[in-house]
Parts: sequence; C-alpha cells; structure tokens
Amino acid sequence: MGAAHRVNGNLPQSDTHLSEALTRCRTINAVDAEADILLDLARLRADQGQVAEAISLAQAALAITDRSGYVLQGADVQLFLAQQALAQGDRAQALTHAQLARQLATCDGGDYVYRVAYDEAGALLAQLSHPESC
Repeated sequence: MGAAHRVNGNLPQSDTHLSEALTRCRTINAVDAEADILLDLARLRADQGQVAEAISLAQAALAITDRSGYVLQGADVQLFLAQQALAQGDRAQALTHAQLARQLATCDGGDYVYRVAYDEAGALLAQLSHPESC
C-alpha cells in the first residue's frame, strides 16, 4: 500500500503505510521483507527531497541484502543508489553502483538474470558511457 500511494503521489499516506509495515516487519523479525520496505521508504524520502535520509535508508537495506544473501533485492538497492549518485552529479559512484547492480542481477552467472534490474542497469551503464546524455 505504501509503495502504491507513493507512485500515486499521496506521500503522507505512503509514509504512514511504509512506517507501519517496517514496524510490523521488525516486530516479527521478517528480515526477508525489511530490505524492500527500507528501499520503498528511501524512494519516498527521495521524492520528499530528503536525499541524505533516502541514501541512509538505502544503505541500511543494502546491509540487509549483503548479510542475508538477497542478491535480487541488492540489485534494486544498487540501482537506486546509482540513480541518486547520478542525480547528485557523482558519475563515478553512479557507475560503481550500476556495475554492482548488473552483477547482482546476473544471479548465478549463467543464462538466468533478474531481467528488470539487469536491463535497467544496462541502460544506466550505457547512459554513463556517454557523458553528453547525463
């Protein structure tokens, strides 16, 4: 609900639902969902112009994905961090995050990929390789 409200532009409702979801998730120790909720909260904070808080929340989500081995969630977080770095003009950091997102989206290194993140990271890498497009 919180993510849907954010996409629809209802930021206060989004904040309420995401905060409640995070509280419930932490109460029952549902680590598998916590990273996604933190990433949605990071996106909300970015939409609200609270960039430092957004990055902090994304880094907390990334720590969970690193510890737990949730590589697909890690790819999403890396993409968000790449986009934030690019928005702040830090092309080197954006490139690093985009490369990590692409690597994580490759899963086992075989034919199986997390297609959405893989393609999004590829597009971001292509954009970063052409300085005039940024």
